[in-house]
Amino acid sequence: MLVTATSVAIVWSLVVWGDSLPAELPSQWSGAEVVSRLPTWVFAGMAVVISAVASAFAWHAAVRPEHYDRPRRAFLIAGSVGAVTAAAWLISASAARTSGQEIGAAGLVAVAAVFYGFIPFAFAPSRARADSTGEPAEIVLKANETLAWSRAQFVPLFAWATAISGLVAIALGYLPMVMTGIVASNLSVAIVASSLAAMFCVCARVRVSVDIRGLRARSATLGIRLMSVRLNEIDKAAVTRLEPSRWSGWGYRVGPRGMALVLRGGPAIVATLHSGAEIAVTTPGADEAVGVLLALKSQELGHAPR
Repeated sequence: MLVTATSVAIVWSLVVWGDSLPAELPSQWSGAEVVSRLPTWVFAGMAVVISAVASAFAWHAAVRPEHYDRPRRAFLIAGSVGAVTAAAWLISASAARTSGQEIGAAGLVAVAAVFYGFIPFAFAPSRARADSTGEPAEIVLKANETLAWSRAQFVPLFAWATAISGLVAIALGYLPMVMTGIVASNLSVAIVASSLAAMFCVCARVRVSVDIRGLRARSATLGIRLMSVRLNEIDKAAVTRLEPSRWSGWGYRVGPRGMALVLRGGPAIVATLHSGAEIAVTTPGADEAVGVLLALKSQELGHAPR
């Protein structure tokens, strides 16, 4: 509710001040002088959408904390994003309703809003996601049996990045071009931000599967294959706890050890190929996946699991 309060404040101000707001609002000051303005409906739309997205992520973290390494961080980030957005809108709308349109000491409110996220962070329960990183269960398959494993995971980091990139593309790219015509700078922002949004969207929801074909990871949002390793290419498999720092960040990583799809910190399937390269992918239930993978390898080789 503390995060949602920022969205409520914006909507409340629109209802109360709607008739008294001018067609354009100040959006940037240089000292006491207004140097740029935005159409009121554009400013209001951006503020409502950004704060609503922040609230949505906070509610998702509250309802589905298992998707987050540390759910409290989602409240911290969402609270600060929503508060800064609400502060920017309220300051601009308040200034527009005065004759001088000076920002005055209200700029301090925007600075203080950055720290608002610590309030919902403090009230949120401290609980880390429980991930199993134990030994994979031993599974023995008969000659005529087969087995498969699949798990889809929502990745908040990439979902956030998708939403932010999309908002930047709309607010700083497409809307200015619609209102004032195509300008090279706005076109560049639209293209770059849209491309980033598409890239992040690919990893916002990912399905990892293990079956007779091997280990695969596919984007559940756009259907793009992200990783594919045939069963006969795998020498051995194990489950480990993988942190993004080991592979220099999140996402699709390539390094001296091999290749990794790092979607979060936590349990990961690590398949070692006959060439010695490692293929890793982070996923919930990695111990189950490795158990299935070892059983399929053992069936392929015709002996008991190792």
